[in-house]
Amino acid sequence: MNGISSDLLPPPSNLAVAYTPVAFRPAFALLLQLDTRFAEIVRKAREPMIAQIKLAWWRDAFAAEPALRPKGEPLLQALGVCGDKISAAALEDLVSAWELLLGEGAWAPQDVEKHSRLRGGAIFGSYAQWTGHASDVRALSQQWTVDWLRLEFPSQLNVLDAQPLPALPKGRRLRPLSILAMSVRNVSGPRLIAHALTGW
Repeated sequence: MNGISSDLLPPPSNLAVAYTPVAFRPAFALLLQLDTRFAEIVRKAREPMIAQIKLAWWRDAFAAEPALRPKGEPLLQALGVCGDKISAAALEDLVSAWELLLGEGAWAPQDVEKHSRLRGGAIFGSYAQWTGHASDVRALSQQWTVDWLRLEFPSQLNVLDAQPLPALPKGRRLRPLSILAMSVRNVSGPRLIAHALTGW
């Protein structure tokens, strides 16, 4: 994984990465690792302004020419190794998604919806594009994002209208996305592994 420790990802994400085609595995792992880093910035924010500065640092680093990016940050080094697989738009959207959730108190529903659209597009949308899959993964990505927030930030997520769970995509190539989506559906570890193995 380009020298990046798998400890940076929770088990469901590591399982999704393991089922990613080799050609896209480093880029997909890196997107998930960046997402995890940004989530931690928001989670640990005592002063929203400090968290904003940290996210702005990442935005500037992404926008810089590879040779001019700050040294010593393994995730930026991994980005250089991935080349152009991760688009500048996806990186920008991922930072913007987490910026929407800075602040105190419960998040506004419109911010959660925009967050899910940007974050889901950056991660699920990038993966679908890499694999050339025609399936529309927007509903799946939004379900994953909102339910992930519900699990990880229960005190800050206003109750949103319950939506029917979108069907999990069939087929081996989209298995990483179905693993992520299923991981926030209150299933056991063995059940998630069974899904990874069989698709069911």
